[in-house]
Amino acid sequence: MGAAASVILLGASSPPFLSSGARALVMHAFAPVCHQLPGRSPVLDGVQLAVCDRCLGIYGGVLLGVLTLGWGRRLWARVRAVDRVVLLGSLVPIALDWVGPVLGLWPNVPLSRAGTGLLFGGVAASFAADRLLSGLERQG
Repeated sequence: MGAAASVILLGASSPPFLSSGARALVMHAFAPVCHQLPGRSPVLDGVQLAVCDRCLGIYGGVLLGVLTLGWGRRLWARVRAVDRVVLLGSLVPIALDWVGPVLGLWPNVPLSRAGTGLLFGGVAASFAADRLLSGLERQG
């Protein structure tokens, strides 16, 4: 699981290191899952990454969620009765970061977009990995 998350994160971050043809292919591959708006996407050495700030945070969070699986399993065991509330609760910061600018209350910035994505990605990956391992344990 960690290897897959690493490959996706590296792929999303790879365009600045690729030839123009390979860069176009990677950008095209990530286009169905990310809007890739230039003003909301990280740029490295003048080249835009294949995902926006929030998606990059989500992918980074997925990797962290998988890498911290032991800690996550203990957490999910403690909150088992409300685990889905915790998972859905991790979407609240993303919602607030989105609705604030829409309502003109505050702007969101690259750090807020990446941070809220990181939180959700980490919680979601940890939750999914815990469920997967719990299912395997019941079968075995």
